Amino acid sequence: MKFHFLLIISLLFAEICSAQNDTHQQQLEKIKKECESIQAAFSGNPGSFEELVKKANKGLALSKADEHEYRFTFHMAAGIGYYYQQNFEKTKNEFEKAYQEAEKAKLLEKSTKPLGHLVSVYYYLGQADKADEAARKLKQIADTNPSLPNLSDIYYNLGMYNQQQKMYFSIALGHFLKSTELQKASVDTSTTPKTKLDYALKLMMVSEIYLYLKQPEKALEYLKLTEPYLGQSAVVHIAVYGKYVRSYVLLDNRGEALKYYNKLFETAKKSPGKWSELVSSNLKMSEMEIKHKNYPQAKSYIDKANKRALVDNKPIMTTSVNLAYGDYYKEIGQPEKAVSYYRNSAKASAQFNKEQYAELLKSLTEIEITLGETKQAAATYKQYIAVEDSLNHEKIALNIAEMEAVFQNKAKQSQINEQQAELDFNKKQKLWLAGAAGLLALVVVLLIVIYRNKRKAANSLDAKNKELEKVISALDEANQAKAKLFGIISHDLRSPISQVYQFLKLQQLNPKLLNDAQRAELSEKIQTATGTLLETMEDLLLWSKTQMNQFTTDIQPTQILQVTNQCIALLKLNMDAKSIRAENLIPENSIIQTDPSYLQTIVRNLLQNAVKASGEGGLIRLGFSSHSDEQVLWIENSGPTFTQEAYRQIISQKDNGKGLSGLGLRLIDELSEKTGLRIVFENPGENLTRALVVFPKK
Repeated sequence: MKFHFLLIISLLFAEICSAQNDTHQQQLEKIKKECESIQAAFSGNPGSFEELVKKANKGLALSKADEHEYRFTFHMAAGIGYYYQQNFEKTKNEFEKAYQEAEKAKLLEKSTKPLGHLVSVYYYLGQADKADEAARKLKQIADTNPSLPNLSDIYYNLGMYNQQQKMYFSIALGHFLKSTELQKASVDTSTTPKTKLDYALKLMMVSEIYLYLKQPEKALEYLKLTEPYLGQSAVVHIAVYGKYVRSYVLLDNRGEALKYYNKLFETAKKSPGKWSELVSSNLKMSEMEIKHKNYPQAKSYIDKANKRALVDNKPIMTTSVNLAYGDYYKEIGQPEKAVSYYRNSAKASAQFNKEQYAELLKSLTEIEITLGETKQAAATYKQYIAVEDSLNHEKIALNIAEMEAVFQNKAKQSQINEQQAELDFNKKQKLWLAGAAGLLALVVVLLIVIYRNKRKAANSLDAKNKELEKVISALDEANQAKAKLFGIISHDLRSPISQVYQFLKLQQLNPKLLNDAQRAELSEKIQTATGTLLETMEDLLLWSKTQMNQFTTDIQPTQILQVTNQCIALLKLNMDAKSIRAENLIPENSIIQTDPSYLQTIVRNLLQNAVKASGEGGLIRLGFSSHSDEQVLWIENSGPTFTQEAYRQIISQKDNGKGLSGLGLRLIDELSEKTGLRIVFENPGENLTRALVVFPKK
C-alpha cells in the first residue's frame, strides 16, 4: 500500500515538472518569434530597436545556461538591436556571447552569423586585428564547407569586409556576386520575408560596388532586381532609392533622377528617422543642376540637404553640405563665400574622405588665386600636391595588396585542391606562381617608375613657380624704383635748372643794363644755382644707390654745423627771394656718428620744405641738443603748421606729389630709415613747425 502511494506521488511530480517544462519552452518560443517578427519589420524607428533589445534580454533572463540555441538567438537579437542604436561596444559583447553559445552547441552554421557581424563591429571599434581574425575564420569555414546552407551570408560578410576595411573592390564584388548567386535559387520559393530582404540587401551591395567603380548601368541592372522585394523594410527601401538617384545622376538623366528622388522622400516621410540618404541625394541632385547651370535649383537642393544634416548632426554630413555650398558659390562667381565654406569643411573632410579633401584643396587653390591671395594659394596648392601624392601612394599600395590578396586566395584554393591533384599539377602550379610573381614585380616596378616621374615633375613645377615668383617680385621692385627716380628728377632738378636758365636769359637780353658789380653778383648767383644743381644730382645718385641691393652707408664722425651751413648756402637764393633769414644756433663742436652725404640730403630737403612753408620775411632757426640716449638736430620755421600725422600720411601714400606733400618727404623717410635716424615733426607754438632729426646713441 505504501509503495503504491509513493509511486503515485512520483508520477504526479513528473507530470507537474513536464507541464512546467512545456510552459517554459512555450515562453521561450514565443519570445523567439517576437524577436524574429521585430527584425523582419524593421522600419528605422528607434522604438523598434529598443523593443528588440528588451525582448532579447527577457529571453536571456528566462533561458537556462545549457539552452545554448535559445541563448544564441537572444544574444543575436540583442546584438542587432544595439547595432542599429550604434552602441557598438554592447553590440560586440552580445555577438561574442552568441558565437560562444553556438560553439558550445557545435552549431557551425549558426556560428557564422555572429562571426560575420563581428567582422564589421570590430572594425567600427578600431580593433582591426580582431576583424581580420574573424574574417579569416569565416573564409576558412567557407573554403572547407562548400555545402553549408548559409554560405551566401558568409560570402556577403566577406564582401563587406573586403569593401569597407580592405578596399579590395574586385574581391568584394566577387564575394557579393557569389552571395547573390547562391541565394537566388531559394529566394523565389521561400515564404520568409527576411530571406527576401537579405537577398535585396545583397543585390544592393553589388550595385554599390559598381557605383564606386563609376559603372551606373551595371548598378541599375542589380537595383532593378531588388524591386520585387522592396516595401518590407524602410531601411533597404530608402537605401535602394538613394542608389537609384546616384546612378541616374552619374548618367546625367535628370528625369529619372528626379523620379526616384521623389520616391525616396515619399518613402522616408512614411518612416521618419535620421536617413543619411536624404542628405546625400539632395547633394547629388545639386551636382547635376550645377552641371546644367541651373543654379537656383541647385541651391534649393543644397539648402534641403543642409536642413537635414543639421537635424542628423553628423560631422560627415555637414562637411559634405559645406563642400557643396563651396562648389555652388564657386560656380556662380562668389569666391568670397566659396572660400569660407571650403575652409570650414577642410578639417573634417581631411578626416573622413581624403579624395574629397584633395578635390577641396584643388578648388580652394583656384578660389584663392581668384581672390588674389597668392601666398595662401601657393600654400594650399602645396598641401594639395602632398595629399594627392599620398592618395596615389595609397592606391598603389592597395592595388598591390589586392593583387597579393587575390594571389593568396588562389594559392589557398590551390592548396585545398592539391590533396587530390597529381604530381604534374605541382609543376604547373610552380610555373604559375613564378609567372604571377614576375608579373607582380613588373607591375610594382612600373608603378614605382610612374610615381617617381610624377613626383619629379611636381617638384620641378614647384621650383619653377618659386623662381617665377622671385622674378616677378624683383621686376615689381625695379618698376617702383624707376617711377621714384623719374619723380625725384622732376621734383628736385626743376628748381635749380630754372634758376640758372632765368639768370642766363637776363644776362643775354639786358647785358648793357648791368654794371660790373651787378654782373659779378649775377655770376655769383649762377655759380650758386649750378652748385645747387650739382649737389641735387649727387643726391639723386646717392638715392639711386639706396634702391640697389648693394647699398651701404659710410658712417663717420660728422660736423653738424658744417653740414647745415652748406645746406643754408645752397638754398640762399631761394631764401633771398622771400627775404627769409636763417639763424644757425648749432654749437661749433657738435659731432655725431652718421653718413654725412645722406645727412646733407635730409637737412637740405627739410630746409627746402621750411623755406616753402615760411612767409615773406620769415625766420628759420636751426639747433642741436644732446641727451643721455639720443642727439637731436632741429629745424624750426614759421608759417602753416605741419604735423607728425600729416608726415605719416604723406609717406604712406602711393601717388607722388611735390614739396611738403610728396617725394621730398618720402626721400627723407627712406634715407633716415637706411641710416638709422628718426624724423619727428612737432608744433611748439601757433604757426610754428619744428622738424627733429633724432640720432640714437649706440
